[in-house]
Parts: sequence; structure tokens; C-alpha cells
Amino acid sequence: MIYLDNASTTHKKPKSVTTNVIRALNKYSVNAGRGGYPLSIEAGNIVLNTRQDLSDFFDLGNPNNVIFTSSCTMAINLAIRGTMQKGGHIVATIFEHNSVLRTLDDIKTKFGIDYTLVEPNKHGNIDVNEIENAIKPNTYMLITIHASNVTGHTQDIYKIGNFVAKHNLIYMVDAAQSAGHIEIDMQLAHINLLTIAGHKGLYAPQGIGVLLINGTKVLPLLTGGTGTHSANITQPTDTPEGLESGTLALPSIMGLSAGLNYVKHNFVTLNKKIKYFTKYLIDELCKIQNVIVYSKYNDVGVVSFNIGNIPSSEIADQLYKMHAICVRSGLQCAPLIHKYHGTLQQGMVRISISSFNTKQEIITAVSAIKELAKKVRES
Repeated sequence: MIYLDNASTTHKKPKSVTTNVIRALNKYSVNAGRGGYPLSIEAGNIVLNTRQDLSDFFDLGNPNNVIFTSSCTMAINLAIRGTMQKGGHIVATIFEHNSVLRTLDDIKTKFGIDYTLVEPNKHGNIDVNEIENAIKPNTYMLITIHASNVTGHTQDIYKIGNFVAKHNLIYMVDAAQSAGHIEIDMQLAHINLLTIAGHKGLYAPQGIGVLLINGTKVLPLLTGGTGTHSANITQPTDTPEGLESGTLALPSIMGLSAGLNYVKHNFVTLNKKIKYFTKYLIDELCKIQNVIVYSKYNDVGVVSFNIGNIPSSEIADQLYKMHAICVRSGLQCAPLIHKYHGTLQQGMVRISISSFNTKQEIITAVSAIKELAKKVRES
């Protein structure tokens, strides 16, 4: 099998990740930090150290504001719903994942919080002038995806963040696709809310997301046991415990810790390889007649294409039948970017690369796509 669907989740993990997950299950099947016995305290310190590592990696500056969630989707919901302002307005972009779009639609329907979606300029970039045009007197938040999970195109979060800071808005960045591939400095970019998917560029197991909070207040979505203020039936709002009701997923957190350390110590090497493969793949696909490439060179290993007007699902099926190549087809849970590219019906075929992929796997994929494109031309 040639796995090229790493933007969904990285299939191969560093050995340190699997070792740490097994270690968590074998040794630390306890409620971390909520018992007075040594093993619980030791597990709690592991969680605390992981918070510190994440805070340092993204330059948050406060490990207590590193919130563990069950997924990036949950982190996004916590960020958006936990900062809602009655009668307010949010600005986002057409590049957003459905985790953002459906949440915005839901709070508009249920709470009357309106939103405006900004389109990119001719270069595919979100222009601060367009953001400024979308701002209303009641606007309190801007949301931008960092790297598109459909095309890999990256927005300049530092330029946007400087603009947002001057307008005193909450700035939320969805870094599900970019974390681990591109350095993110929350202070320099004036990011208030950063949402992370651990199981992609940070090589963690599924079931772990992160919300990093900088200089804004987030109210809890879930209520329940926190291990603190237990005599009070009112949910605490202090971080991190007040936003983490229930037992923490320690095996996933320990897997994330190992994945983060792996990325930190190999960041340049890993991402140099991914960028090289991405450029090679785009260059080769652009040479094939009847292949439409939607991606430009990018840092996150995402390359999307179509062959003529063939449904993307058919191409994906054929790639698997020919060489057991695993890719993603369809809309990738981001319908508005497909509407923008005119692929709402056809979808796109998305190849997404990991540092564990080999040059030969990429060559095999190119060869298979050439063969399919030739069959389409001759039919």
C-alpha cells in the first residue's frame, strides 16, 4: 500500500509515538493528576510537561492556557462557541473547513451571531483590505485557516494578525494542516486562539486536539468533573481544568508529546523532504496532458488535481486498484473552496505527503496518473 492521505491523518508514526502510547496504557492507566497517589501525580506531571512543550513550540507563553480536546473540531467549537458575543459578527474566509463553517452557521441560526466570508484575491490570498471591508461595528472575531486542506495554499497569518491587533479583534487560526510543517509564533502573529490537530503534522494518534488561548477569555462548553473546586456545583472557568471536564486521554496526550518532540528535533529535515516531494509532484503533474493541478508549491505536502472531467472518486478508485495508492477524493469537508474552483460536482483528487513517504512512492503515483490520463484521452 502507498499511503498518500496524510492530510487526513498520518498513517505511519515515529517509533517514539507508538512506544509512548503503549507506555501510557501499560503504566499510566490512571486519572492524571486527580489522585493523591504517586502514579497519578506522575501522570499529571507528564500532562503538565506536554502543556509546557506545546506552549513553548507555539510561543504561547502560558502552559495553563493549553487545552486538550478530543479533536481539532472540538477545539474549533470551543474557540468559537466559548467566545460568543450576543448580537456580534464574525469574519471568516471561504477557505474554511466545515468545522468552522458549520459552527458559524449553527450559532447564526441558534444565537443570531452573524458572519461574513471573505474571498481571496487573484493570487489566492486573503487581502487585509477585503477583511477591513467586511468588518462591521459589531465584529469581534476574525477566523482564518492557515493552510488549506484542499490545495495546501497558505495565508500570511503574521500580516493578517498585525491588522487584526490594530482593530482589537479576537484572531482565531485553524492550524490543523500547518502545525508541525510551518513555524507558528502566536505572539508575533497576535493569535488569540490557535486550534491544532495532533494526528496530522505532529504524528500523534487520533483523538487529540489542542486549543491554545492567548489574551482572551473562553467559556466552557462541557461541564462536569475537573478535579478542582469539587465542592462547588458551578463549573469553574479557570484554565486548563475548567475547559477540560472529564478524564484526559492520557495515551493520546503522551503520543502527542512524543510526536511533538520528534518534529521539534527533526523539523528542518522532515519538512525539507516534504517540500521537495511536493514540488516534484506538482512539476510532474503539470507536464501531463489533461491533468488539472489546483495546488501551488506549498509547505504542507498537499497536491490536488483532476483528470479532465472524470469524477474525482473514480480516479481515486483507479489509483487504488492499480497500485494500492490511497488518496482522498471529493470535497475534503471544505465546500466553498470547491465552489471557488468550480469543482463542487467533480471534487478533487488530493495527494498529501508525509516525511515517511519515499521518492519511489511519489514516482509510482505520477506514473499511475499518467496512465489514467492517457486512457482518458484515448477513450
